[in-house]
Amino acid sequence: MPIVILSPYSGRPVKIRDKDIGRSVRDEENRIFYVVSRSQGEGYYASLTRNGSEKDEKRYDELEQKTAVADEHKREELAQPVHNAMGRKRKGTWARRLIYLAILGALAYGAWTQKDRFLGSDDATTPAIEQRTPAGSPTDTPDVPEGNE
Repeated sequence: MPIVILSPYSGRPVKIRDKDIGRSVRDEENRIFYVVSRSQGEGYYASLTRNGSEKDEKRYDELEQKTAVADEHKREELAQPVHNAMGRKRKGTWARRLIYLAILGALAYGAWTQKDRFLGSDDATTPAIEQRTPAGSPTDTPDVPEGNE
């Protein structure tokens, strides 16, 4: 069953095994400390030395009190309602997008039907209107083969 001990360097919790009591242990930053039994026999504390001392035990008790106060402060902060500075979410975004899409479609259809007006006519693609003159007009010249004159 793991035991949670606070690192004497950073105050962060470190999980240890039962058989690590009395041995050297490393914290999250690879600094070495020792887990020692309390002088009264109930519980354990982290010490900088292998045997520990009353001074180390008092230092560890103060560290536990500081972390308990910090944990209580964190719980109070989390219990308070958080202010949402982002504001309300906009409503009707799908409807607005659908309206924009319909307007864009109408503009595309209008441009497609009026493309000749916007782009101009191209002689290669549109047939030219032939102008015919009556057969008996004076501008009409008969076709004469060149070799028979």
